[in-house]
Amino acid sequence: MLKLLAACAWLAAAEPAPPAHVYSSDTPIALVAGEKLAEVSYVAAHCTALQRHLEFAFSLPPVPPPMPRLEVADVPGLAPVAMRVAGGTVLVVVRLGEGKAAPSRAAEAAAQAWLSRVALAGGKPASAAEPWTRQALTCEIIAQLRPAMNDFWYSEGRQAIPSTLADIVAGKAPEREAFLFWRALRQSLGAPADQSRALIASAHGEPVSKLLASLAKSPDEWWLVHRAELLLSRAPVSLGLRESAESLDDISRFVFDVGHGDEVLNGADLPKHRDLAAVKASLRSRLVALRREILRQNPVYHNAWRTFGAWLERVQEGKPEELAALWGEYQKERRQADELRREVEAALVTAGPAAK
Repeated sequence: MLKLLAACAWLAAAEPAPPAHVYSSDTPIALVAGEKLAEVSYVAAHCTALQRHLEFAFSLPPVPPPMPRLEVADVPGLAPVAMRVAGGTVLVVVRLGEGKAAPSRAAEAAAQAWLSRVALAGGKPASAAEPWTRQALTCEIIAQLRPAMNDFWYSEGRQAIPSTLADIVAGKAPEREAFLFWRALRQSLGAPADQSRALIASAHGEPVSKLLASLAKSPDEWWLVHRAELLLSRAPVSLGLRESAESLDDISRFVFDVGHGDEVLNGADLPKHRDLAAVKASLRSRLVALRREILRQNPVYHNAWRTFGAWLERVQEGKPEELAALWGEYQKERRQADELRREVEAALVTAGPAAK
């Protein structure tokens, strides 16, 4: 049986000899098989994560038999994730590759297996689902196993230009945009039962444009508005380099009317006006905000935030020379953080090793 499974999964035109030994793992999504136990376990974990997401988010049961078969193999000439139907059974072959490629490919293979089986169960072609559906489910699997990716995608989304709906539906947008689109759509649909019906309909190949037309007169406007609302509704657990720098700019910028209209005051000059009621109130609120926000800051900017906090704590009562020294220390830490940030960003631009 295992030899038959391995032989069926090779989707190349040639007929290579089956591997000497095949490991397998039976999951609610697919029977996972391959020559390496570690790879089989890795892909099986992604299948289990998908079933957990489907069960808890949508109350969806496992798909009816026959169970899809998911082969972990490197077959020449095939795409990293390839699918076909043989004898009424969905066969998916995934080449994990190396480094960053493996999680996405394992998650995509699990998503493809489930979507194809649901399509067949509904009397539709196995490849009926629009590309965005597979992309969105792939991201949900990754988010299940790596929760920090939620914050990463939300953080990226706040800085990036939104992709068009046309690109998202066609699978031409970044994974992040498909993830945000599905989250925004779920939020609009509300009840889990409505969300599950939408997901199954998408697996059956029903255009999501029909659903969007029922939600809004202008789907494109709906997307832009709900994407923005979604991103604003989730405060990131930790901030990136740019976000920490921008937040520090905001909290350390002082604008007051001290007799000549609103003007920007340097921190070194602010102690002269610390007896003004508006200045006192602002300094108190900023200190409260800093104590709340400092744990979310990027490590590169931690020292700058800490030294600014030390200045805030003493600005009401400290002597001028003490406050001048603390403000100078803050400026020094800020310059060093900005320099380190530029170095980190330059290093991140360097391309990593390509996945095989």
